[in-house]
Amino acid sequence: MDVWGFIMISLKTLAIAGGTMVLAAGAGVYMQAGGTHPVQTAQLAPMLTPQAAPAAALPTPSPHPDNIVQASSLPIDLAAPRFAARPVQLASISLTSADLAAAFSAPHEFPETPVLIAATAEDIPNPDTADLSEPRQADACALDLTGEPRAAAMVALRLSAPCQPLSRVSLRHEDLTVTALTDADGELQIEVPALAENALFIAAMEDGNAAAVELVVDTLPFYDRAVVQWQGDSGIALHAREFGAEYDTDGHVWSGMPRDATFAARGMGGFVTRLGDPGLDAPRLAEVYTFPTGTTTSAGDVELSIEIAVTDANCDRDITAQVIQLSEDLTASVSDLAMTLPGCDSVGDYLLLKNLVEDLKIAAR
Repeated sequence: MDVWGFIMISLKTLAIAGGTMVLAAGAGVYMQAGGTHPVQTAQLAPMLTPQAAPAAALPTPSPHPDNIVQASSLPIDLAAPRFAARPVQLASISLTSADLAAAFSAPHEFPETPVLIAATAEDIPNPDTADLSEPRQADACALDLTGEPRAAAMVALRLSAPCQPLSRVSLRHEDLTVTALTDADGELQIEVPALAENALFIAAMEDGNAAAVELVVDTLPFYDRAVVQWQGDSGIALHAREFGAEYDTDGHVWSGMPRDATFAARGMGGFVTRLGDPGLDAPRLAEVYTFPTGTTTSAGDVELSIEIAVTDANCDRDITAQVIQLSEDLTASVSDLAMTLPGCDSVGDYLLLKNLVEDLKIAAR
């Protein structure tokens, strides 16, 4: 029998860096791979929502027209600085230009009523039309992001960055952020599950340039979605067991047995989408489980869990993740996960986190 068939309890004490294992919601079970006996149960306390760090003392703003405030996952917002009006006295001024002196040597009289004069062709500059036939360098390198709704409330995105081949891209949509890589031609094509009916997608390059596209995904209310996102090699996977299915059977859906969007579009069951390029440095990755709640003919529970494999890359390290769940009424909930993984003598073991994601209660249509 494989490792997933057991809930592991109390045979060894887990050494955890810092002495704590903290979850934003729910409890976890520690499981030893390949074992046939219980190992340990760890009841995980609710995680306090991290407070924002106190703002550092700001220097006295200089009298420039703009102060720029930038958030890590949002477009740049510009806010006008608040300066108190202060009277200024002009001590003296000197005009040393002879032309200026001549210009102000005699008073100028202006008509009380403005006079309208028709402009002629000679008054209007006539740019060289040959120059307009050649695209400017800035236009040739402009980013272009397009999107198209697909089956199961997915969106097919296409990014064109002709001057940025093999470049890192951050794709942002609602609370979801993943990183990918353009190809040798500066192109990127990817399908992303929509998390809003009026869906805004932003593609941001490392040089600060970005492109955006917004479109309506009107089929989204027919689906429930669960998302887990993280950074780096955290060993995280999202698992769904539909209507009492056992592990490694047809109803066990995860990145190893993901299905595809057409399965859900026909109301037959859910599917998992894995997003992000794990080959990048410190990649932002995500897995999304989608179930056709509005069209399925089945009834019962879909059990959702997050499982973490302890590997050489993540053992004895702190990891963080975020869980997003979107119900068919388009109400989204967000939970945070922060924990320290077991030491490297536990490589090959798994952590099963059952209560971090809520099971789906499906009623037959």
